[in-house]
Amino acid sequence: MVDKLALDGSLEAFFFDQVGEAQARAGANLPREVEAYVVHLLAAFVHRPDAVGRRSGPLALQYLAARAEAGSARAQALRSLGDRALFIAGVVPHSLDRSPVNVRYVRSLGASAYREVSDGRGALAVFHTLADRFADAAEVISEATDARGEADRDLLGLYDRWRRHGEARDARRLRAAGVVLDRPGTDTLQ
Repeated sequence: MVDKLALDGSLEAFFFDQVGEAQARAGANLPREVEAYVVHLLAAFVHRPDAVGRRSGPLALQYLAARAEAGSARAQALRSLGDRALFIAGVVPHSLDRSPVNVRYVRSLGASAYREVSDGRGALAVFHTLADRFADAAEVISEATDARGEADRDLLGLYDRWRRHGEARDARRLRAAGVVLDRPGTDTLQ
């Protein structure tokens, strides 16, 4: 990872390659503007790891505070919330395993925030597309930031998360590891 980054010279170039490869692995095809936004988001969060940590407060309270703002402050606060939710859903969804919220809730808040920023056309149309493709973008981010399958090493944890949340990403990773899955709600593991 570091060698490739040193050759390309920028975080954006590195993440552009990673996101392109991740789309192929995830079977997703993000629109160009969403792909560019995701690349920029990942590069920006490298320099701001504290923006998504546990000390940054609950997303629901951030959402309420953002909606209470007016004008451009409101748009910026909603965008910030959408970015944070997208990062959490894509990079650290497992951090929600022991919290009262799940990744679907985080995706829902993020998509809602992006939808409120967008007017559906012009320069802000990317946020409308991000809202519609939030789950796909989060999955691509997950693939781009976990290319070596670090999250898949704990198969029992991955299986448990799939049983609780039924995420397609977890099911795909379990199948790739050779786990035969029955439909959710059954207890047969082969």
